[in-house]
Amino acid sequence: MPNFTAYNVDVDLDIDVDDFLSECSSREIKELINALIEDGHLAKHPLLPGHEEKLGKMEEEFVGKLYTISSKYYSMTEEELEMIDKLYNKYR
Repeated sequence: MPNFTAYNVDVDLDIDVDDFLSECSSREIKELINALIEDGHLAKHPLLPGHEEKLGKMEEEFVGKLYTISSKYYSMTEEELEMIDKLYNKYR
């Protein structure tokens, strides 16, 4: 685990990652994820890891929409799922 310095004193903390995360609120975990994305440890677009820097503005917006849709499976109607299947089959 990392060392922290407070008031010019090194503090050695040995905190398990799971213990740390279980004590974080949802807001703090979102802040952590955003910090990991900004520092380059996580992909901004999990659907295209390693390709974020190559996306244009329109492509980035498109991937964002796909990511949002991917989390709505249980909210979709049968017709919407069929439409997605048709698009998938057309372009695969």
